[in-house]
Parts: sequence; structure tokens; C-alpha cells
Amino acid sequence: MDILTKLRDIAERVGVSISTVSRAISNDKNRPVNEETKRKIMDAAIELGYQLNGKYNLSGYHKDTQLKQIACFIPQMLIDDHPYFSQVLAGIHDQMNELGQLHAIVRTSDEIGGSEGIKAFITETGVQGVVAIGWYDEELFKLLDRMNIPLLGVSLNDDRLAIPVVDCDRIFSARTAVRHLIDQGHTRIGFIGGPAYSKDMDHDERFMGYKFAMLEKNLALPEEWIIDTNWNVNNSYNMLSELLLRHPKSEWPTAFFCASDLLAIPAMRAVVEKNGRIPQDVAFVGMDDISVAQYTSPPLTSVRVPKYEIGKVAAQFMANYLDGQYPSIPKVLLPCSLIVRESSTFDRNQ
Repeated sequence: MDILTKLRDIAERVGVSISTVSRAISNDKNRPVNEETKRKIMDAAIELGYQLNGKYNLSGYHKDTQLKQIACFIPQMLIDDHPYFSQVLAGIHDQMNELGQLHAIVRTSDEIGGSEGIKAFITETGVQGVVAIGWYDEELFKLLDRMNIPLLGVSLNDDRLAIPVVDCDRIFSARTAVRHLIDQGHTRIGFIGGPAYSKDMDHDERFMGYKFAMLEKNLALPEEWIIDTNWNVNNSYNMLSELLLRHPKSEWPTAFFCASDLLAIPAMRAVVEKNGRIPQDVAFVGMDDISVAQYTSPPLTSVRVPKYEIGKVAAQFMANYLDGQYPSIPKVLLPCSLIVRESSTFDRNQ
């Protein structure tokens, strides 16, 4: 059972949110949980077999272990049960626990606030390092640098950012996904995605990989069928539905590469509702391989990203980084793999 599941079980037992449980267990002084609620959470945690650390249970620590407190900053839309980032957070929590360290404090971009808010947060919590998960704020990044707070990026793999990164190679993975579609005989392949941290989709690694794969085969980019959803699942469904209505089926792309499974699933529904068959009329490949991908109809081909492992490596990296083990700014990219399922297995070459 992973740590996120345990936190959810505790939250359900006490009747509070997962974030409240996390704040109580990490002894968050910046947004403290009242003592009565904290007591209930601790009691429930013990009953459910949750391994507490910090002030509540120091038995897992070695005497020579120097405790480290890190924080994870994450966009508001990615909090709670997001199927990708929840697994990254689970990996971070588990690895910190294995290292005998304090639980990471999780904050959303909305909760962080501006410069004064982040200064108060760092001072009150004693945070020594920050993991920015899919979150970028130029002003606050510079502030953390001036405060000598080490910063590690996850889902921020961009050479323009002078920070260490633990992630996967999304450009190569996207190229692999689109090449798979090209090998199936597709030449008109659309893209459904969203912007990078810079708010520009041209800088998103998945879009870059899509373009590379198309251009290296001298395939034209179908501009009208390149859909920027701003990472909103409703936009994926609504925007594609409108495009499908405006065009006869003969003008539809025969395949879509989607920058996440969460965008692919509503897009698949839009095609089916317009009497399109998957994969005979339109094939789909997603990215992330979230658990529900194997249960869509038909099952969704997807790039399997090692979400949990990224979290574990990020936590280990930050612990090592705080010990001064990295004099330069390294980048760690974990490998991905394409999981082929029925949504893309119709061979148009035959």
C-alpha cells in the first residue's frame, strides 16, 4: 500500500482532507492543525499501521542522521488525487521515510502567496530545500536563490532554467509515441496538449517531440488540429467536439497524440460521440499511463512514465544535494516506455 493510499485512509477515518492529514503528520507550523484534530489523526494513523516519524516516533532514525525538512510546491490544479502528481508525491514521501527523514510539506501555488508569504513559510517551517513539481514562478525562484534554499525541478526539464532536474525524457518519449502512429500508416496526426511552465505550448517537451517526429518524416503539421487545452479536460472534449462537427469525417486526422492520458480520455469520447471508431477512424496515444488507461474503451496506448520512481529519486537527490554531494547542476532523466494497447493498433498500411 503506498503512502498516498494510507493518507487517504486516515483522512476518511477522521473525516478531514488529505492535505490536513499531511500537515498534521509533518507537524506543519505554518498552517497548523488544531490539537484535537491532530490527536485524532495520530490515533488513526497508529491504528492503520502508518509509520510516523518526526516528534511522534523517532525509532526509525539513526543517531547520526541529520534531519532534513523539504517542501514540495505544486500548482493548485494538481493537488489531492491527480493521478500523475499524486504518485510523484507518494514516491517523495516514501523515500524520505526510508531515509529516516521528516515528511515533505506540500504547498500549492495559491497557498504559497508572494514573496512575503514564502519568506514566512521558510522561516516558520525551517525548510532547507524545495522541490518544484510542475510549478514555476520566476520571482519566487530568484527569491529562493537569494535565500540560499536549494531548488529541484520535477516536470520542469528546460535548459533555460539553471536548476537541477529529476524527470523523464518527454521529448524522446513523445517522438517514440508519434513514430508508433507513423509506423501504423498515419500521416495526418493531431496533437492535444497544453502550455509549458512558460505558458507557451511551443516550449512544452511533448509538443516538441510531436513536431520532431512529424518533421523528420516530412509530414505537415495539421495546424487546425493542434489543440491547446490549457491542461483542462473539459476543453479537450469540447474543443475537439467542435472541430469534429465542423469537418466531415474524411477531413479528420486519423490519429491524435495527447500530452496526457487525462486529455486523451475525453477526446476519445468526443470521437465516439461523433460516430467515429477507435482506432479504425481515429487512433489515440496518450502519455503518463495512469492506472485507468488500461480500462478505457478501447484500452488506451500510452507512454508509461515512472511517476513513483521520479518522486523517490527526487527525494534522494534533494537529501544528497543538501549534504553537498553535487557541486554542479545535474539533470537526471528516467526512461519511459510505450505501452501499446488497442486504441492505436489498427495498421493502415495493409
